[in-house]
Amino acid sequence: MFGPPTIGYRGSEWRTHGKIGRRMLSKICDYVIYHNPRYYCAFPAVVACGEDSALVVFRRARDPGWLLRRLPGESPKGLDSVDHLDGRSQLVATRLRLGTVAAAREAAGAMIEAEEPRALPADAESADQDASLVRLGSGRLLLAGFTWYPVPPPIGRAIRQAGGACVGSREETGSLYVFWGGYTRVSPDDGNIWSPHHYLPPLPEHRDAVPGARPFYGGAIRGRPVVGPNGRLYLAAYAPSPRHGRQVSHLWTSMDDGAHWAWRSIIAEDETGDAGFPEPALALLADGRLLACHRSTGLDDRLVTALSEDDGLHWQPWRSHDLIGHPIDPLPLPDGRLLLIYGYRHPPCGIRARLWHPDDGDAGAAAEMVVRDDSPSPDIGYPWATVLDDGSILIVYYFCDSDGVRHIAASRLAL
Repeated sequence: MFGPPTIGYRGSEWRTHGKIGRRMLSKICDYVIYHNPRYYCAFPAVVACGEDSALVVFRRARDPGWLLRRLPGESPKGLDSVDHLDGRSQLVATRLRLGTVAAAREAAGAMIEAEEPRALPADAESADQDASLVRLGSGRLLLAGFTWYPVPPPIGRAIRQAGGACVGSREETGSLYVFWGGYTRVSPDDGNIWSPHHYLPPLPEHRDAVPGARPFYGGAIRGRPVVGPNGRLYLAAYAPSPRHGRQVSHLWTSMDDGAHWAWRSIIAEDETGDAGFPEPALALLADGRLLACHRSTGLDDRLVTALSEDDGLHWQPWRSHDLIGHPIDPLPLPDGRLLLIYGYRHPPCGIRARLWHPDDGDAGAAAEMVVRDDSPSPDIGYPWATVLDDGSILIVYYFCDSDGVRHIAASRLAL
């Protein structure tokens, strides 16, 4: 399918504490990658595949709101939110061809060629959720994610009474859902073939997802994994603390491209239980330090970071930044800075970015770029960025149109 550039965006702006900052990036154009009113599409990840092409993997689920939109006299539904739980949720992949930057700068040339999405082989028992991607040193792709296991409400209530955890409700989601585990899988050919789901080991000292029946495997995964110079693979996950219930981030590592995983450390935890740190994304800094960027709860939607100087064995105390938005995708750049991309779920809702060096203090002091601010709903975002062969940067994310349809979109930036 082909997607036109988004029409009517206000253009990119740079702001530093309310003032216009020095331009370091410029936006070339916006794209629509996949739009189908019968599906709720969200949580994409992207990896460059050479020759101005890229692979995007995202979560696609049913959106019954299309039925309401067909009813006489009904107004658009789902602008504020659509539930993120669905028993038939799956991951799908599409390959992009973007053309040159010069062509994209021309109004008529700002097009993107996207293959029709192909569904990845599913876990027979559970529903896939978010996607995370990294290219391994061997050239293979590693995909990480997590799954939900739908259960009827009577069984869900019994699991809760036994000390397990179920999310959802009969009224809102129909089924209840058990966290089934965090997993990885690999592709040897840039996304055509994928290995089966390989679930992480049980999270140490965490109670079973279903007491006596299903351990709590790994934790939920949404955020950039990284490969170190020694070949060690780092993957962050998050899980509710059995003591205070807030989300705690954990580090897992592998020395064999994800064939085996070992728990390494707690990245960030608020022992008071006042704040939580879900959706951690990793960045390997130029000097070898490991940085984790978190979405936060209980801290007014601020970015929280943690830093390790010893290969992820220990982490400095977490730090809150004056940067509002979530979740953060930290893309390392050749000059040592990070391009921080994030969804902004406060009016005007959209996608924002900052160029930041971790040694420069608070990320909130870096100039903020408004990539776009034309969403009618706060239920958007989850961006992921990659550098293309020509040096331009492609950001993918999910967005909302005026009918409440969540779709996969992208923006292309020039550095």
